[in-house]
Formats: sequence, structure tokens, C-alpha cells
Amino acid sequence: MSKTTSPKALQSLLSGHSRLASLARQAPPPSGQPQNDPLSVLPPALRERVTLVETPERWLAMAETSATAQLLRFHLPKLQQALPGQQIKIVVGGKRVNVQSNSHANLQDKPRLDGESARQIRALAEDIDDEGLKASLKRLASRGEDNTP
Repeated sequence: MSKTTSPKALQSLLSGHSRLASLARQAPPPSGQPQNDPLSVLPPALRERVTLVETPERWLAMAETSATAQLLRFHLPKLQQALPGQQIKIVVGGKRVNVQSNSHANLQDKPRLDGESARQIRALAEDIDDEGLKASLKRLASRGEDNTP
């Protein structure tokens, strides 16, 4: 089994060689995050779902959902340390999706069947005894491109 290398050992190796030390200073911060970004203290999955907004009184941590806000509460002490002296309030402010009922949907938005599929469904409906199922299949067939009976 191989021996793990600690960050301190790597740092001493880099600082011991002048060319490597200059390259290490020029390297971007790990994971592409700026070092002074307070969100960098959060786990990556949580970091993607939280937005910090500064107001005159405090910082607002905008979470997408209430579940995200609950997870953020566990990491709030670390975030508080990253923003010393500032009060942080967690706010749920995710995007809301409007669901439109079928009665209001535009006819152009309804899925269309090709003509052959509509004809096959219509023929199948004729052989069914259950009136409710027959009516349902005929409605489905009416979405076909070829609406001839």
C-alpha cells in the first residue's frame, strides 16, 4: 500500500525548489473558487444552490428550497466564520414553477400522433366493449395528424 503525502509535505517540496515555488504562486486557487469567496466553506453540492446577497443590515443566504435551507443551517457556523462580524439570515428564494392545467393549455402544445398510429388506435377502439376505454382511445386517436374517421 502506498504512503499518502500530506499537504504540508507537498508545500515544503514546492517551496524548496525555486522554479516550482514560482509556479505554485501563479497557479489558480483550488477548484476554481476565489480564496476570499465565503461560499467556499460550503460543500460543493450546497454551494451551487446558495446565493449570498449583501444588504445594509446583514447578509442573506438565498437557498433554492427549504431542504437546501435546512442543510445550510448545519453549515451556518462555518459560513459565519467566513463572514466575521456580519449577521446571516437564511431565506428560501428558489424559482417557482407555474403548472398550467390541461384546460388552459394551447392546442399547439399538445403532442401529436402520426397518421398511422392514430388509425391503429381508432381501429382498436372499435373492437373494445368498455365504453369509457373506447371513448378514451378515440380521444387519443383524435390527436393524430390524420383525423379522418
